[in-house]
Amino acid sequence: MATKEKLKTKAARLREEARETGKVVFRAPALVRTAECAIRFLLGALLSGAEIFGGYAPFALGLVGASGSGLDGFCALLGACFGYLTMQGFAEGLRYTAACILAFSVAFAFFDVKAYKKTWFMPVAAAAMDGITGFVYLSDQGWTKENLVFFGTELLLCGASVYFYRIAFTPWTEKREEEGLTPRQTVSLLLLAGTLMLTLANLTLSGQLSVGRLTAALAVMATASQGGIGVGATVGVAAGLAMDLAAGGMPFYSMAYALSGVMAGAFHRQGRLAAALSYVLTNGLAVLWTWQEGLHIALLYEVFIASVIFLVLPQKALRQVGALVAPQPRQDTRERAMAYVRDRLEETAGAFKELYQSMRATLRPGRPNDGDAAVVFDRAADRVCKRCALQASCWQRDYISTFNALNDALPAMLDRGKGEGGDFPAYFANRCVKFPEFLAAANEEVSALLYRRQYRSRLQENRAAVCRQYGELAQVLGAAAAELGAELVPDPVREKRLRQYLAAQGIECQLAAYYDEAGHLRLELEGAGLSPLRQKEGVEKLSKLVNFPLRVVEGERRDKLVLVQSEPLMAVAGAACRRKDGQMISGDTGAWFKHDDGALYVLLCDGMGSGRLAQRESALAVRLLEQFLKAGVRPENALQTISAALALRGEEEIGFTTVDLLRVDLFTGEAAVYKYGAAPTYVKKGTGVSRLTGASLPAGLAGGEGGAPDVSQLRLEAGDWVLLVTDGVTGGGPDQWVRDQMTAFSGGSPRELAEALLEESQRQVGAADDRTALVIKLTRR
Repeated sequence: MATKEKLKTKAARLREEARETGKVVFRAPALVRTAECAIRFLLGALLSGAEIFGGYAPFALGLVGASGSGLDGFCALLGACFGYLTMQGFAEGLRYTAACILAFSVAFAFFDVKAYKKTWFMPVAAAAMDGITGFVYLSDQGWTKENLVFFGTELLLCGASVYFYRIAFTPWTEKREEEGLTPRQTVSLLLLAGTLMLTLANLTLSGQLSVGRLTAALAVMATASQGGIGVGATVGVAAGLAMDLAAGGMPFYSMAYALSGVMAGAFHRQGRLAAALSYVLTNGLAVLWTWQEGLHIALLYEVFIASVIFLVLPQKALRQVGALVAPQPRQDTRERAMAYVRDRLEETAGAFKELYQSMRATLRPGRPNDGDAAVVFDRAADRVCKRCALQASCWQRDYISTFNALNDALPAMLDRGKGEGGDFPAYFANRCVKFPEFLAAANEEVSALLYRRQYRSRLQENRAAVCRQYGELAQVLGAAAAELGAELVPDPVREKRLRQYLAAQGIECQLAAYYDEAGHLRLELEGAGLSPLRQKEGVEKLSKLVNFPLRVVEGERRDKLVLVQSEPLMAVAGAACRRKDGQMISGDTGAWFKHDDGALYVLLCDGMGSGRLAQRESALAVRLLEQFLKAGVRPENALQTISAALALRGEEEIGFTTVDLLRVDLFTGEAAVYKYGAAPTYVKKGTGVSRLTGASLPAGLAGGEGGAPDVSQLRLEAGDWVLLVTDGVTGGGPDQWVRDQMTAFSGGSPRELAEALLEESQRQVGAADDRTALVIKLTRR
């Protein structure tokens, strides 16, 4: 009843449109629906002529049972009735026509019943209707053993055809995205094609050449040449079985087509001609092997004609066949996903190696150190008292009094950093004939002792920094290991779709489609002939195919193409820079890049002072940070690692740099600003401008627990602006003019804003330091 009401509703809507507009407009869905109904009608008409055992034709009845009670079922019923009455004659045709009408009536009557949804209901109902009508007709002929066997087989085939036809139509009717065709769907489609060939088998040319067998040979040849041995054998068995059932004899065609399909599949990589020749020769052998059963000369003619048609078929048509029978990839998608993570780990290791090489030139082994205060006077005595006439008196006979005198003077000397005459007792100072020289030597040793202690303290700090480096390395590798163990989800649906498309284009390559740890689609293709896919048109076609916008990840290998899901947001960057007066090189260094996970990174570093040394420090920090971030290291870990490394460099040569890092997720707009002693960052949203600051020291100066960068979290949207500057832009003074300038700016170019800010900075604070401005504007893609 629901179907009847639905049809009435559509008819009423069409009548209303015709009354109001004077015409009926068929929309695209209506045209598609009309085509579907026409296909059901034609299938019903063709299947009614598919006979087995010399007169049994249950397959059109099976199609009616599989099509249900709606418009599809009604069109299949009309086609089946038309076919049965025209192909089977009035008497036999009327029997099957009645069975079809009864089966459709059962489906229409029980549409809303729960049992109707069961997979067994319509196969049983159709077989029952076939049995009822067949019992009446066959009773007049007498129930011989042969008739009982054939009639029972017909009932089984009727129910089986309902079951398998319904499965064959599921990719069409259910419109679900699955991993290509399931084995059940593949078998069902082969059975549907085989039963259609039963009808064509009875259609002959010149009395001997069967259109059905010619079509079957062409189908086996085409699929075997594109899919290989397995596909050729499968299609050959299905086609041969259909021809044997139509002939009603021994399974000759099953053997001939299956064997020929295997041989053609074995030569499918040698070209079309080799596949055709192997197929024809194998069929000739099959005819000779069955000489005693009678020569099947017609088969040779049919195969020859099919081979000629096969050789002249357009390559595009064969590619479409290849897309349907494309085999699954040999390399598992999960292995490709693991290889992706492994590459990330290798890049991380390369970043640490670069860091080590940059440190090795500045770290040198130190001399043996001594921090014992008692050696101060020992070394002074070695230098002064050895040649004194009173040496034996002071250091042997009066050793106790000398030791006490020096021991009493040492605390004051260490506190002050040097000794004075009043620090020593009078009996010692008056007795020593070389007291001024001894005091000077002792002061030199005190200074050396304090330097050694300072060096030891600094060394301990550096060792602690190295330990922190190991801790950071452990965190980085731990995060990478967690990513390695994460579930990177393959997408077999899109992978199958892409494989069929590539096969249709004649591109042979290994393919993997999966989602990374952030849930974004990633495609990896490896093979020859990928150049067209790198072009804009190729990327657009692939994007439409997977229903995701894609972009190419640039790589060095020409035989590998990586595409990732494109971000909904995009950034436009602009920069401007001015050197300090009197300098040829700016100490500021900036960079920006986009990671393949959709994150945008903007870096701005200001080296200590100005000139070449400052530029070297800032460039080193930017280069190392960029390498770490591209390798997938988290910003916090990368920044702390670089800061500790710069601190170790400072052991031999003093150097540090400010670090300003902006990270924006172009999928979600989530952003964060990381700072090591950097100038404020300004964010413009609408007409308001906010200011983000930090209190940490520059990278290379912060150590211990205070070595973490300042982090400010924010969310950006299309139309927002972000400004990163070095401290020379404001000179450390008031910056209200910066916010006013950003608020008043009405242009659309980030570079214009950067240039305008530096021009205003020249008027506000002058050129006493290097000045750099980096402006980022977010827009929707």
